[in-house]
Amino acid sequence: MGRLPGEIKAKVFARAMRRVSETARTRVVRRQAPRLDLSQKVIREKTTARFNAGGHTAEVVVRSGWIPLFKLGATQTSRGVRVRLRGSYRHAFIAKMDSGHTGVFRRVPGTKMVDKDKEQIRELFGPNPAHDITNNQDVYIAVMAEVLEEVLAPRVMHELGRLLPR
Repeated sequence: MGRLPGEIKAKVFARAMRRVSETARTRVVRRQAPRLDLSQKVIREKTTARFNAGGHTAEVVVRSGWIPLFKLGATQTSRGVRVRLRGSYRHAFIAKMDSGHTGVFRRVPGTKMVDKDKEQIRELFGPNPAHDITNNQDVYIAVMAEVLEEVLAPRVMHELGRLLPR
């Protein structure tokens, strides 16, 4: 590996790291889905994988965004709102705002609206995939180490075999 031209080394490592970062993204999503009781699709939408060829670094980024309960399949009941895999939220309701946003809301006891004689409302959210990683770093560091051990070296050899003349 030491005697290879720099151009070939750079190309091999760029291709291998791109594949490794996508594999890491897949494994993180698979690990998070059962932990958060969410589908992989919902978590995958919040997760990106990028490779920086200039710095020879790869990052798997989970954007920190709370998932609205409405996106998780909320249905209105006589007692409140029921959400698949999450249970019931008593006194909650589903409403569509003037802006077009639909969500699950609940009144905040002890607060008053400025114009009306009603209490203020707050939207209810489900889990945040980024917070799971922050709060359980050991689990995800193990996932990343596992990916590096299992995927990086074989992938470098595979890409090297594709680039070298026979």
